[in-house]
Amino acid sequence: MRHRKVRGLKRKLSRLQRNIQENHEDFPTEFHDGYWYAKIPVGQTFLLEIQHNTQIKQAIIHILLDEAKRLVELRVDERMRVVVLIDLPTLWNSELLVFQDEEGLQSFTQRDSSHQKWIPIPHEKTSLSKWVIRSDLDIRVYGFKEWLFEEEDEGRELWMLVQ
Repeated sequence: MRHRKVRGLKRKLSRLQRNIQENHEDFPTEFHDGYWYAKIPVGQTFLLEIQHNTQIKQAIIHILLDEAKRLVELRVDERMRVVVLIDLPTLWNSELLVFQDEEGLQSFTQRDSSHQKWIPIPHEKTSLSKWVIRSDLDIRVYGFKEWLFEEEDEGRELWMLVQ
């Protein structure tokens, strides 16, 4: 499939990287419910524009992974977990998370309520497996199919790349 050219792509990706780094130069110190998070600082219009372009999405994921690596190097406690949460197919709800410990991470992934459910899925059987995720970190991958019962959508895939 041929993709439409995205104007100013290099500039947009550099701005994204700069914004991520500027938004949290230091390691987070304020945690709510055992974790800290930062949404991906990019406009929804841009993400919709590139929704069918795997190469650009992959570049965005690598920017998030690079920032996760930087946060891992800054962390003060080895028990803390740095996570890149990837929202497929659009990346719109993607974010960086830092959990105070493994228990907080495991608690976060337990979603089974009257309005939301996360169903674990193996990454080998999904769209993430076709992506080339490079990283200098030792990463665990958790995949979930999210169902929001009030909405009529088909559900979305959420991927947690955990160091």
